[in-house]
Amino acid sequence: MKSLSEESTQTHSRRYVSRSLLVILRVHLGVILLITVLGKMLRDEPFMVEMLSYLQGYSMRNASIPYQHFLQGVVIPHAALFSYLIMAGELIAGLLLLTGTLTRLAAGISMFLFLNYMLSKGRWFWSPDSEDAAIFLSALVVLLGAAGRVWGVDAYLAKRWPRVPLW
Repeated sequence: MKSLSEESTQTHSRRYVSRSLLVILRVHLGVILLITVLGKMLRDEPFMVEMLSYLQGYSMRNASIPYQHFLQGVVIPHAALFSYLIMAGELIAGLLLLTGTLTRLAAGISMFLFLNYMLSKGRWFWSPDSEDAAIFLSALVVLLGAAGRVWGVDAYLAKRWPRVPLW
């Protein structure tokens, strides 16, 4: 029969291993976001031009009718603002995920971005070719698993302020 300390050690090690695996997912998601935003920043023409072309063409043919109305009424008229918000969201979320800082907030930003990418393509979670859905679900796992508490700044923040739900 195992002693209480042995059971506690095994439970702790299992929890540590599972969170350690989440670190790989967290860092992978951060790298995806940073590569994506770097591609947008290093283009010859501004990202807004390509975004507008994409939204007015592909999205207007493939997105759902309610999402098309949202794009036409809100996003396209304010394309410059939205192009900067997209790049800022990807950059900030990517850096936060890499460092394990405010991981849940960063994962939430990632989920919001990839949900909109998916909707702009007219794809759903069950679409077989929706890589955005896979990334969205990865971000959800990072958010729910508090992946920043292992090898991240969130580990320090959680010790300092244990009742704050952001880490």
